[in-house]
Formats: sequence, C-alpha cells, structure tokens
Amino acid sequence: MLLPLCLATACTGTTPSHNNVTLLAPRPFGYVIGDTIRHRLIIDTHNGVQLQRNSLPKLGPINYWLDLTDLTVNAQPRNGGFHYEIDLLYQVFYAPLEVKMLSIPSFNLPLAQGSNTATQTVPAWHFTVSPLRELAVRKDNGGDYMRPDTPAPFLDNTVLLQGLLLSTLTVLASAAYLAYLYGYVPGFPKRSLFKQTGKKLVKLTDAQIGEALSLFHQALNTLNGTPVFQAGLTEFYRQHPPYRLAEEPLATFFQMSNQHFFADGIANPIGALHALRQLCNLCLAIERGQR
Repeated sequence: MLLPLCLATACTGTTPSHNNVTLLAPRPFGYVIGDTIRHRLIIDTHNGVQLQRNSLPKLGPINYWLDLTDLTVNAQPRNGGFHYEIDLLYQVFYAPLEVKMLSIPSFNLPLAQGSNTATQTVPAWHFTVSPLRELAVRKDNGGDYMRPDTPAPFLDNTVLLQGLLLSTLTVLASAAYLAYLYGYVPGFPKRSLFKQTGKKLVKLTDAQIGEALSLFHQALNTLNGTPVFQAGLTEFYRQHPPYRLAEEPLATFFQMSNQHFFADGIANPIGALHALRQLCNLCLAIERGQR
C-alpha cells in the first residue's frame, strides 16, 4: 500500500522547500496477537533539507498493546538533498474477542534546513485484528467447533522407492563384485595371492632380492598348483591364459632368478626389486580380472 504524504503540518521559522514522503504499508487486515507489521517511509528531500534522527520514535512500548521492536534509517545524498528509507517494525499484543479495528498512532518527522525546521506528520494507520478463536462455542450436531485441520494428502513416492531400490541393488552388486575380486565368495578361487605377496615385497630391501625372488616363485607355484619353471611357461600360459599379458616381465623374472641363484658372481641389475614389485602388481590386476 502506497500512501503519499503532504509536507509540513507544523513548522518553525521558514518552511524547508518541498519534499516527497511516501509510506509503504502491508495489508490492513488479517492480523492476530503476536503478529508483526512492517512500515517503510521513503523521504526525498531537496536543497539540503535533513531528517533530525534524534526525534524519531523510540524503541519500546507505544501503548499497552503495541511495541516498536525495530527501527533502521538508511540515508544517501541525492540531487542536492537526501534519500531516506526508514523501516519500522511493530508488534501487536492485542487479543480481541471479535474482529476489531486498531490504529498505529501517528508521529511527526522533524526536518531541518539550516536554522529552519519543520515537521512532517505521518498519519495513523488503521488495521483490523482478529481473535484466535470464537468466544461462543458452536454445538451444532453435538460436535466441537474447534476441529483439527484436514490431513495433508500423501505424496506419490513411487519414483523415490524405485530410485531407492535401484540404488540398493547397485550397492549390493558392487559389494558382491568386490567380494568376488578379493576372493571372499565361497566356492570361488581366492584372489588375494599376489596381494599378499606384494605386501611382503614392499617390506624388503634391494639386499634381500633373493628372498623377494623366492616369494614370487611361491606365488606362481601356488597359482599353478605345481612348481613353475622357465621351460614350463608355455604350459603355464595354456592353463592360465590371462597371464600371457605378463609374458615379457615373467621371462625377465626367470632370467633374474637364474642369474641370482645359479650364476655365481653375477649381480642382478639395479632396480631388480622395483621391477619385481611392478610384475607383482601386474599379476594382481590380472588375478582380479582388471587386465
């Protein structure tokens, strides 16, 4: 609601030049005890006219049923004057027995231009306040007048349930696949052989290359069920086709093993343990079906 106000109902000295004052107010009906009402005053002054803030309404009770709970003033220079926005927040504490008309009291806005002063009257604002319940209780058909609200209708949650079911199935399938990869499913081969070997290789140093080679030999023998020798790699690949992906590094492994265990005085190349760890990681990926 816009309510333009006329300027200067009372003045002292020469009246400051014309200013624009507008009251912005909400609906004037539908309030109950405890509700708040916000008003905004917009003032545009000219020729240096300023608002005297010290004379604005004070926070606190205005009367026994109305409080001013908040007041803020924003000012900006504009066109030789000022643009003011005054926000007032009132709270109603009146509990009527029937719909009743009330008024927020009027007050004066003090304005000054040098030594000249004037006041702008903000008129009273009328509104209605309603009771929370009727005083006389109706007893039509022997029932109570105060009844609960109609229950809200249920929302269709079919899509949500379908999404939840799909998400649950996805989680279960992922868990089953991970259990299969890690060898936790009964009846399926264990898939943690090279994982355990890899953990042991990480703890070894280059000086323990002999122990590292023996650990990897044990892993291959356990996988094959019988000892695996370099001459038997063809049969090993026939029984375990996925490991053909590691054919070249496995050949290098057996060369390092033969050199270490059977060639006296010939040291393994630098980085042999690192290469063996990489081979173990490759075999682990093959073991889990990731290659």
